Amino acid sequence: MPNIIFSSELTSKARDIAEKAVPKTLGIVRKGEIIIAKGERIDDNNYLKIQSYKNTSFKKKDAVYTAWIYVGNIGHSLLILSILFIYLYKIRKRIYSDNVQVMILCGILVFTASLSWLSIEIPSKFPIEYLVIIPAFSMLSAIVFDSRTAFYVTVTMSLMLAGIRGNDYTTGVVMILTGTLAAYTVKDIQNRTQMFRSIFYIFLGFFVSIISFGLERSTEFTITLNKLLLALINATTAPLITFGLLFVLERISNIATDLRLQEYNNLNHPLLIKLSEKAPGTYQHTLAVAMLAERSASAINANQLLAKVGAYFHDVGKLSKPAFFAENESDESGSEHDNLSPRESAIAIKDHINAGIELAIKNKLPLKIVDFIPMHHGTTLIRHFYAKALENKDAESVDVNDFRYPGPRPNTKEAAIVMICDSAEAISRINKRTSAELDQIIKENIREKLLDGQFDKCNINLHELDKIRETLVTNLAGVSHKRVEYKKIPEG
Repeated sequence: MPNIIFSSELTSKARDIAEKAVPKTLGIVRKGEIIIAKGERIDDNNYLKIQSYKNTSFKKKDAVYTAWIYVGNIGHSLLILSILFIYLYKIRKRIYSDNVQVMILCGILVFTASLSWLSIEIPSKFPIEYLVIIPAFSMLSAIVFDSRTAFYVTVTMSLMLAGIRGNDYTTGVVMILTGTLAAYTVKDIQNRTQMFRSIFYIFLGFFVSIISFGLERSTEFTITLNKLLLALINATTAPLITFGLLFVLERISNIATDLRLQEYNNLNHPLLIKLSEKAPGTYQHTLAVAMLAERSASAINANQLLAKVGAYFHDVGKLSKPAFFAENESDESGSEHDNLSPRESAIAIKDHINAGIELAIKNKLPLKIVDFIPMHHGTTLIRHFYAKALENKDAESVDVNDFRYPGPRPNTKEAAIVMICDSAEAISRINKRTSAELDQIIKENIREKLLDGQFDKCNINLHELDKIRETLVTNLAGVSHKRVEYKKIPEG
């Protein structure tokens, strides 16, 4: 017979007593007691006291964030952002004054900040902060803007990441190095496949910095290996992310990167084919100007591709009335201007600007290329017809503004180069001249444009103008050199 009888009521009471007997604290910290003094080593007991203090503050629902802390957070953020925006305001006013480009930069910064916050909020035993795609954004900035701007963007993003993660110095330095390497690998990119060489340089930056910090701090091999694994994923996906974002940006905005401009570096473009058929003289002039513009841009370290492609399309407006331009006139038909007054002739000449802009927009040319159509003449004077108007009896009633192109004046060095090359190429065709004569005429032509204020908005200096002149003289003298008249072989 059983001599022990189970009682669920007594068992439950016994459990409650045992549970209540378990101490909920490991010790006592008295009010005013110093938990840890300066220079004291942290041991297990002190560490538990510090954790307990934090937990107690949370349970008491003490005000962790005050208004002053929020003010400090905003100030901290503005200090980091000021690095980039002071640079834009002082050095890159073209970007600073363009709302679309500023929005792109702000979007990059906001997205980076969001990823940095997620790297803290997502619980993971892996160092997922190394998955923040700062290298991809650095490459995108270098392609869309320039490598110098990309460096400032990289520094700003990396400091944001470090700040959001709580003064994470290590990750910040790693991202500055890898982002800078990523930006400089696409500095002179000519095709999209070049982006994939960035994988090596990005991972090299990650590898060197992670190993260096790991050795300095005696980090466990497993932790270092995890960091390198995530860094490899980041480096491998960076070109793909950059390519995708670039494709979206080029389609939703009219921003033309060098990669997109490369698509128009093609003489088989429908507009150029049409120009060669309907205005062959203008087409030959266009090819010559493109060659001169490319070499002149190279001489002053400007964007050769932009100058060349801009020159290809600078005169497409002449398709509307090709016969009104001297290079397309034939000896038999005479000039279309014979029956027009000087003012009417000037209007007909100026019309090729608006016609060119309409054609370019219709054919969806990037804005960077469209700008060359009005800017290659700026607000210069149509000198020939203005001089003819002054020869008439009513010369006093002639308004000089009727004989000026509508503008605007060039706002880039590349547009200024095409303006100079356009007139220099036309001058070189008038008569055969020696190099010295050609040099003097081109020098005078540049001087007139300079004094007329045509280069006031494009930040080109006198030294660069002199280099352009030298390049033009060298190349035009070579093109217009004299050929030997070959003797005929006597009959028999």
